[in-house]
Amino acid sequence: MSKMNRYGQWALVTGGTSGIGAAIVQQLAQDGLNVVMVARNESALASQTQTLQQSTGVQVRTVSADLMTPQGLDQVIAATQDLAIDVLVPCAAIETLGLFVDSSPERHQQMVQMNVIAPMQLARHFGQGMAQRQRGAILFVSSLSGWMPQPFMAQYGATKSYIMGLAAGLHFEMKDQGVDVSVLSPGPTDTPMAKATGIDFASMGMSIMSPHDVARCGLNALGRRLDAIPGVRNRMMAFMMSRLMSRALAGRMFKMMMGRAIKA
Repeated sequence: MSKMNRYGQWALVTGGTSGIGAAIVQQLAQDGLNVVMVARNESALASQTQTLQQSTGVQVRTVSADLMTPQGLDQVIAATQDLAIDVLVPCAAIETLGLFVDSSPERHQQMVQMNVIAPMQLARHFGQGMAQRQRGAILFVSSLSGWMPQPFMAQYGATKSYIMGLAAGLHFEMKDQGVDVSVLSPGPTDTPMAKATGIDFASMGMSIMSPHDVARCGLNALGRRLDAIPGVRNRMMAFMMSRLMSRALAGRMFKMMMGRAIKA
């Protein structure tokens, strides 16, 4: 029995058709878990389902839902009422680059709905079942952005700080209920979302990791430790900016680095 199998039979992953989410889905399926994939793109869901079933033989259920809306969250819960979800990975997220006041109120609302409210409510809903069964795992997905002040990505960084705080509390709270909780904090990763930002990460002295390596780091943390930060450089940056520097100094340094990367 694989490590993931010991939690149960079904996993649910949001943002499961691209980037880190797709890599996590692939690795969970290879470990023998049946998977519920949640994403907006129906054709991507169908394509990924066929590939997974052919390569792993697991059961795959898809939910086409927009987690930027409350209705999308309701769709996910309604579509899984007959399943015991034993591993939850709320991976879907959006980000906005630029000055906070230049983004629309609608975009800020969407980001809070997808990055904060959806993971929180999914953890509450499926976590309750895990606690009752006395087994399960939740892998939250934060970001290196959650470890430090984020000029030019203020709203995104704030949402990821919330995820880190929620995960930390639940890590200790749910341990006595037989539920493992960890939080994955990736740095720059080779994903469509990262490419869309146009950030020159090399100019910031940061390297880009593969989604596969990031996903494995997160899944390996379950049952072992709270924080999963993939990559030595990322771990050094998180430690330096959250432990060795004041928030003021970390904020000034990140503003300088990001300003150079986006030519602000």
